Amino acid sequence: MLHIRRSLAFSVIDKVTGVVLSILTMAVVSRLLAPAEVGVFMIGSSIVILIEALRDFGVSACLVQARELTPHLVRTAMTVMAILSLVLGTVIWWAAIPLAQFYDSAELTGIVHVAVLAFLAAPVANPLLALLRREMAFGRVALIGMAAGLTNTALSVGLALAGFGAFALIWASVAAAFVTAAGAVLAHGGLPPLRPSLREWRQVVPFGAWSSIITLLGMLLDSLPRLILGRMLGLDAAGLFTRAVALNQLPERLFLNAVQPVVLPAMAARLRAGEAIAAPWLMGIALITALQWPVLMMIALLAAPIVGILLGGGWTEVTPILRIVALSSICLFPQYLAFPVLVAAGRVREMALASLFTVPVSGGILLVASVFGLQAVAAALILTGALQSTVALALTWRCVRFAWRDLGTTLGQSALVTLAAVLPAAGVMAVAGRGLAPGPGIAAIATVAAMVGWRCALRLMAHPLDAQLDRITARLRPASGADAI
Repeated sequence: MLHIRRSLAFSVIDKVTGVVLSILTMAVVSRLLAPAEVGVFMIGSSIVILIEALRDFGVSACLVQARELTPHLVRTAMTVMAILSLVLGTVIWWAAIPLAQFYDSAELTGIVHVAVLAFLAAPVANPLLALLRREMAFGRVALIGMAAGLTNTALSVGLALAGFGAFALIWASVAAAFVTAAGAVLAHGGLPPLRPSLREWRQVVPFGAWSSIITLLGMLLDSLPRLILGRMLGLDAAGLFTRAVALNQLPERLFLNAVQPVVLPAMAARLRAGEAIAAPWLMGIALITALQWPVLMMIALLAAPIVGILLGGGWTEVTPILRIVALSSICLFPQYLAFPVLVAAGRVREMALASLFTVPVSGGILLVASVFGLQAVAAALILTGALQSTVALALTWRCVRFAWRDLGTTLGQSALVTLAAVLPAAGVMAVAGRGLAPGPGIAAIATVAAMVGWRCALRLMAHPLDAQLDRITARLRPASGADAI
């Protein structure tokens, strides 16, 4: 357990650094680029990311969960990824022109062509990072992530200042991919033997096929609003929606994405040992909801000052979209642990088949909503999120066998904690008389009031998160003289 907590701490450090750098990049670049420029970058990168999901072919997850890791398995994984990178990179390169015509943006051709260069780094970076995670070497993984993040931020800001427009963001992401590959090689102590091999293809291909379907459909669902908006309402709408989602996902990237890379190896180890995982899964849900729900509610309350401070005056149309997106995200809590649990249990096929149902249905809902405008698409995320979470919970229950009453109790506690955080903040805003558009000073006071209410509720209810925070505080507290002796 101590090893898992240490690994989680390193993962959180990596994510915290990434979020801080993302905020810095967003704050500067949003004042240099127009919504349409951000929109064309996001459409181009979304298309490439979808292809990357196929290129990875589940290799990373396969290496993490394999019961026995052999040199032939590692070589097969790298060979499969190299072949797919070459084939899919060529396909997306030639598809750039028709894609640009579809979105009526000549600039999109160059964006896609530059983005494809990152495919050269992936066959090295992804398998080696998977091996490091399997070894629970999250300290080294965190350093790699921080180096890549610094590279991305420096180049994004520098090239944007130099007038590169949307190309500033795409060149920065490509450079970060190569920094990640170089860091993975150094952290692993060099490259494994590069002799191509397909000896273990029977282990890699079946797992990779289903895992790739899950990843691809998940990324497609995440990208669908941008892709639909870019076509139906224009690049400006895609840029505005992208910024709303990016702001809403900052807490998720800070806390929740740090959990999944640690949970997959930990859950796989427990299952290999024949141990039950219902209790740790419920603990994970308790921690996630007690962190996420109050933050999402505060984002909805303080959307106006958040947009003004981080994006600037040219992005005020993001405010109502951000408010809706934040509220729609409350129901997504089951999804953060669903993938690692199902992968660890070897049930990826079931999740893939479920995604083949949820993604088309969600896409249809979003497409219909786009006819009614940008805010309608944001509101449609409530329906699509509820659908995905219901399916994720049903699949997770088949593996975890948690008690529904225990889940209800866990969610009820987190709901009360959320209420204790939101009410003081809403009271401060009501007294200030500025409605949902408070200035930075009132927003800061409301945030402090929310934090006090949140922390008191955790303590009074003996919420599981309270013990975790006490443990973190104890570690950060300087040792007393007696302890030092």
